[in-house]
Amino acid sequence: MFNSNFYTLKIAMDVAMLRQEIHAHNIANAETPGYKRKYVVFESIFQKAMNEKSIRLETTDPRHMKGKPFPVKPIVKIDYSTSYRNDGNNVDIDREIVEMVENGLRYQVLSRLMSMNIDRYNTVLRGVR
Repeated sequence: MFNSNFYTLKIAMDVAMLRQEIHAHNIANAETPGYKRKYVVFESIFQKAMNEKSIRLETTDPRHMKGKPFPVKPIVKIDYSTSYRNDGNNVDIDREIVEMVENGLRYQVLSRLMSMNIDRYNTVLRGVR
């Protein structure tokens, strides 16, 4: 029923929400000794999946229409490579805040795109121009 933009935008919005949670978690633990910063990996996984030729679409019943996008899930990783303080913590508050604001702006754009997509369907369904 819906085009692939709905599914793609939903996944992108879910990833942005996960990133906000991870940034908030990192900021909350900025003073925790030994805490290692976490980050979300998604774009490279998504790009790799898009480039593969043998993608299987997800269905739960053989009678389902083919067309639901393949499941691609973000991965939360831990950055063990650095330490900014003597206690082993590697959270850089400035970096986390900048990335959090950038991600928030990305979410706003995705939200507007989703609204525009919904508006198009409403226009078609109502027959209003």
